[in-house]
Amino acid sequence: MADNICALLNSSLFYVHFIAYGDCFHLNDELVSNFPVTPVLVRDKALTDLSCKLMRDLRANAGRQLIRTFDGNEITYDSFFCSKSKVIVDDIDRVLAKHYGFTDEELDFIVNYDVKYRMGQDGLEGDE
Repeated sequence: MADNICALLNSSLFYVHFIAYGDCFHLNDELVSNFPVTPVLVRDKALTDLSCKLMRDLRANAGRQLIRTFDGNEITYDSFFCSKSKVIVDDIDRVLAKHYGFTDEELDFIVNYDVKYRMGQDGLEGDE
């Protein structure tokens, strides 16, 4: 169940929901809990597998960062490069499209929504 919700929250579909109904900055519990989820979606094995695949891929593509604060402390954290996992996110959206009954055109809109800005330069390939 948690893996499937993880897949949903990392999908382009949820990003479109976040942009449409959120403030484009804060993710709050109301925004998440108002997203329609069916029991069948929560039990979908394909979403479970894709969520695990996405988490492995995000970890594999993460970069360790070190910063020093003004008072001399060091902070180490991982930076995640989500654009490197776009193919998996697209697979998640294809599974979700079946659950929500989206047409091919609607799925195409969701998968490509705001892609130039979300994916940076990688998302610009083929666009002139």
